[in-house]
Amino acid sequence: MESSKNKMLTYFLICSVALVWSVILYRIFFKNSEEDYSLKSVSVIDKQEFYDQYVTKEDTFKLALNYRDPFLGTMEPLLASSLSIPVTKQQNFVPATPASPNIDWNAIKYAGYIVNPISKKLVSIIVVNGKERMLALGERFEGAQLLKYEKDSVLISWKGKQKYIKQ
Repeated sequence: MESSKNKMLTYFLICSVALVWSVILYRIFFKNSEEDYSLKSVSVIDKQEFYDQYVTKEDTFKLALNYRDPFLGTMEPLLASSLSIPVTKQQNFVPATPASPNIDWNAIKYAGYIVNPISKKLVSIIVVNGKERMLALGERFEGAQLLKYEKDSVLISWKGKQKYIKQ
């Protein structure tokens, strides 16, 4: 009984495959009219009309440039033209006192630390002007003094200023 069911299923599947392939072959060979291959005309838009859609508008805002400089950390000085106070010749201007010179902290790098397993003493590796030295707490090298050490940074005193240098 099962063999007759399998034969019927096989005949049904063969007929369905033949039907699908006949539809595909009919569409390929007998359904090719000229309208399938002709280009449909696209309405041409006037160029001026196309560019008028993207007209730029005037800016209606003003920039507020009185914020802190993100790189230097100082406020930008106001321009004389933006000041509302008129400058006259009778006013006496006193020159500002020169600020202390900027210190280039990039010359100092913290390379890491070493722990003595016996005495448990921590020694930091500091690079100053390209020269490397191991320093303990309070020691000096090339004018830099190690004041305090952490696992990821050290406190250095150099040219009268103090700063944490990160690893």
